[in-house]
Amino acid sequence: MSVPASPSTDTARLAGIVDRNHETAIDFLSELVRTPSDAPPGDCTAIAEVTAGWLETLGFEVERVPVPEAAFGVAGVAAAPNLIVRAEFGPGPTIALASHGDVPPPGHGWSVEPYAAVVRDGRMHGRGAAVAKSDIVAYALALRAIRQAGLSLGGTIELHLTWDEESGGDVG
Repeated sequence: MSVPASPSTDTARLAGIVDRNHETAIDFLSELVRTPSDAPPGDCTAIAEVTAGWLETLGFEVERVPVPEAAFGVAGVAAAPNLIVRAEFGPGPTIALASHGDVPPPGHGWSVEPYAAVVRDGRMHGRGAAVAKSDIVAYALALRAIRQAGLSLGGTIELHLTWDEESGGDVG
C-alpha cells in the first residue's frame, strides 16, 4: 500500500536526503572557504569557477553571466561572472534565492588561519563560513534535495550568485 504524499512525509523525505548529504555540504563549503574571494581587491573569478564546478557536479546547469568590463573598476570588482541556476518544476511563479561569495579581507585577530576551513565542535571557521558561502551551499543542496525527493512543485526556483556584495552590489 502506498502512502500519499503529505507535508510530513515530504519533510521526512527531504530531511533524510539532507542528512545523507552532510559530508558533501562540508566538502563543498570547505572548498569555498579555502578559495580567497576578498573584496577589495575583488578578483572573484576563482571562487566563481569553484562554485560553478561544484554546482555542475551536483547536477545543475550553470549559466555564467559576464559582467561588462567597464563596470569592474566603477563597482570595485576586478572580475567574475555572476552565476544563475534554474530548476523548473512546472507552471507557476519563480522564486530567486540570492547570495554572494565575496568577503571582506580577514583583518587581524583570527584564532585560526582564515582560509583553512577548520571545523571545531561541529562548526566551521573561516572566511565566508557563516556569511555567505554557507548560504550558497545550503541553497544548492536544498534545491538538489527537492529534486531528489521528486516533490510535485509548480514554478521555478533560481539561485543567483554574485561576487560584489562587499563593494555595493552594483554588478551582481
